[in-house]
Amino acid sequence: MKNTFFFIFLLVAYSWSFGQGFNQHPKSWKFLKEDKLTAVYQLPELDINALIEEDKVNDKLPLPWRFGVKHQVSLGLENGQWSELENGDKIWRLKVYSPKALSLNIIFDQFFLPEGSELFLYDESHEHLLGRYTSKENQESNRFGTWLIESDNIVVEYYEPSSVSSNVQLNIESITHGYRNADSFKSQKSLNSSGDCNLDVDCSIGSDWDPLKELNKKSVGILISGGSSFCSGALVNNTANDQKPYFLTANHCYSNPANWSFKFEWISPNPICAMSGPGIDSATTKVISGATLRARNSNTDFCLVEINSAIPPSWDLTWVGWDKSDVSPTYVVGIHHPRGDIMKVCRDDSGPIKATNAGAQTWEITAADGGWEMGVTEGGSSGSPLFDQNGKVIGQLYGGGAACVGTVDNGLNDYYGRLGLSWDGASASERLKDWLDPINSNVNTIESYPPFQVFSIDASTSVQFPEAVCGQTTTTASIRLQNRGTNDLTSATIIWSLNAGPSSTINWVGNLSQNQTEDIQLGLLSSANGTYVVDAAVSFPNGSVDEFPGNDESSESLSLFQNSFSTTKVYLDVLTDNYSEETTWEFRDLNGTVLNQGGPYTTDATHFLDTMDVVVGECYEFEIFDSENDGVCCVFGNGSYQLTTDNNTLIKQGGDFNSSELTEIYISGAVGLNKESKKFKTLIFPNPFNDLLTIKTNLSNDFLEYKLQNSIGQEIKRGVVNKTENIDVSMFSKGIYFIQLISESRVLETQKLIKQ
Repeated sequence: MKNTFFFIFLLVAYSWSFGQGFNQHPKSWKFLKEDKLTAVYQLPELDINALIEEDKVNDKLPLPWRFGVKHQVSLGLENGQWSELENGDKIWRLKVYSPKALSLNIIFDQFFLPEGSELFLYDESHEHLLGRYTSKENQESNRFGTWLIESDNIVVEYYEPSSVSSNVQLNIESITHGYRNADSFKSQKSLNSSGDCNLDVDCSIGSDWDPLKELNKKSVGILISGGSSFCSGALVNNTANDQKPYFLTANHCYSNPANWSFKFEWISPNPICAMSGPGIDSATTKVISGATLRARNSNTDFCLVEINSAIPPSWDLTWVGWDKSDVSPTYVVGIHHPRGDIMKVCRDDSGPIKATNAGAQTWEITAADGGWEMGVTEGGSSGSPLFDQNGKVIGQLYGGGAACVGTVDNGLNDYYGRLGLSWDGASASERLKDWLDPINSNVNTIESYPPFQVFSIDASTSVQFPEAVCGQTTTTASIRLQNRGTNDLTSATIIWSLNAGPSSTINWVGNLSQNQTEDIQLGLLSSANGTYVVDAAVSFPNGSVDEFPGNDESSESLSLFQNSFSTTKVYLDVLTDNYSEETTWEFRDLNGTVLNQGGPYTTDATHFLDTMDVVVGECYEFEIFDSENDGVCCVFGNGSYQLTTDNNTLIKQGGDFNSSELTEIYISGAVGLNKESKKFKTLIFPNPFNDLLTIKTNLSNDFLEYKLQNSIGQEIKRGVVNKTENIDVSMFSKGIYFIQLISESRVLETQKLIKQ
């Protein structure tokens, strides 16, 4: 659409960009370090000079800004390289190389990951990483598009545990060779089109709109369309205030949205405000892929999609409000990603006019009024939201001729499709109202979610639990009523329930001024399983309708401490996996003082026993760690751990965790046991067994015997156990056996065994 350069490309070197799933590394980085990847597919070299000539024309048109060229391929599992690990798990890898590429990204036309499997994409230097992708990314379309890897090579890695019944589907339809980024475009740009008039979004554009900008910038995202072009857009709210992930962009950005990839809150921490100089990257991890078309129309150049995955609450994004009245605003602001750059902002003080441009009904930033007073838009800004003076979206960018001349705008026009005209159409697939007004309210404007506007009558609730104390079995709770409106709150109806049980009603009367709160105590609560879920809702504030119902309801849960045991010791049995050196553990008091610890271990697939002394009335923490973030089960060996009491009551068992797993233990009392059973702990394994049977015990000085019997009770072998005893049973036939452990003629334990 226009010519300039952007300061920073999408990913900074030596950083990792994560998609929907993350926090783990590809398994090959650990287990296939010495295995050479020979499955390599090389793309043909591009004629970059020819592409530059095409861009000189295309960048002046209302088109998505092209950053790369898409190569059509068909690369499936048969084109990659399979490796099998010792435990039967499998890893599939394929490397793609494209000479002189600045970035690579992929579209899959067959994409289905079985539950338990995972997919990563990375470069061979391990500087950039996308993933961990799992079955949660599966779409009905069976398609998937990725974000960019800033490299000339990309490795696709699929991991499948042996326990997974393989029905994986992976086929690469296209690979995009990125040929434009910050440095390359800067060297190509023509005279007087430097882009230095851009303002990073955190630059001030006036005290009257800066507070609105802080909220609305959280709605804006950049998307990859068609695998090779950038556009902008924004999350938009609907009258149900339900955070449905509707994303508004331009119709001319349309391609199959199942292949789209979105990136939110890509904002420079060091804003550059209409001056020369490089910006600083901020490698956001808020990347999500895949969407479904809801409606689009060329008459106003809008496209509305619904992102297929829920937006994680931790992202803290905004669903921006809108105004469909089509009333001319006094001034407007745009927030966008020009040429795929970090987020920018622009402002036109004179306000747009209504005009027809290239067949579309638009808001026009006019050249007669000098264009933009602050900032500018460029290619890649297409689809970005236009906000009125109240912070409401009234359109999305279609095209224009605005560009930079040094650090100022060239004064030419820009035009945006009008949301008010996009509202109605021949069918739901051509209009916005079916999607953005699902409750048929027919309002002209709604607030963003979370809201920025302050209402006259607005009550909210939040459930409050006191901090849980070790050993606690019951709790209290309160409902915090807050007046968020400008009118004093004098009455309200509150309905609440515990664990989805019968509802209770509180007819509250009082006097709360704006932002004041009152905690309404619910009294002592009890739950059979120690789980407490309180749901609360407020209605009829001051006997009228709440003007913002989006904060009327709240829910909070609390799980009270349930691990209460009577014992004088805690017994630990750790069975290491195939990488025992990765496993350690700590036993701590609640002050964090380490009382006992173990590992790293030196023997794989081996039991290790430890005993911890405990005191009645105290709380303790046991935490087991794995340095490679893959637990001790069940990927690389069937490791496990088990905590028990004096009388063999199970406290905790596990092994399938990531970096660590924490267990809290409250000692409620001590049990009276005889001398032998109180201090005696033993393990007999494996069961079933083959040629060797192992007995391991915590007894050291006491005399302990074992007696092995056949299925009819005949003694067939006897011996002494001292800590660890390995028994040769290769001479015995397959069948059922019994083993007894005896101390001072007293049978302490009998176990049934099976020989395979």
